[in-house]
Amino acid sequence: MKKKWNLDGPDGNIKYWHDLRKEPRSFFNRQSGGGHVMVWTAFGFNGEVGLAFLDGRQNSPKCIETLENHLMPFSENIGERNWEYQHDNAPTHTSSATKNYLNSKNVTVLEWPPISPDLNPIENVRGIVSRKVYENGGQFYSVNAFIQTFIESAWYKLELEILQTLIMSMEKRVYGVLLKNGKTLNY
Repeated sequence: MKKKWNLDGPDGNIKYWHDLRKEPRSFFNRQSGGGHVMVWTAFGFNGEVGLAFLDGRQNSPKCIETLENHLMPFSENIGERNWEYQHDNAPTHTSSATKNYLNSKNVTVLEWPPISPDLNPIENVRGIVSRKVYENGGQFYSVNAFIQTFIESAWYKLELEILQTLIMSMEKRVYGVLLKNGKTLNY
């Protein structure tokens, strides 16, 4: 998962749901959302992979560095078990350099269509983590506090059962998309 979180809220938006019986909260909106944090992570049936906080625009060499430092240690921990790497077909993931790197590490990449969030359980994880990060209309004053207090605690508090359920739902997701001839599923 590669996700950008803004310090001022999701995509700089300052709207939120609140209890009408309580006073609404006041928010400020800084230019460019007050800053942001770009995070890469992944998960498997037995849990999550550590977080990688990314700097700057991502390219193939940076993608390979992230995979080397975060995905490969995770794969070594699960040993010789069968596993497949699923990504979102972003250009940095599908470049020949990244493909060659993954091939050299004997990583099997799950083939699937681009721009298909119905087939990608990490999209559900992004939503869960984002809701925890921004609950109660949270805004943050520094990147370090944002990272330590909110993103890490939201990510590492994910329940293993949620991750396992998402992985187990893959067959149903694929079947549903096939039945709808590739159209979006209604949940």
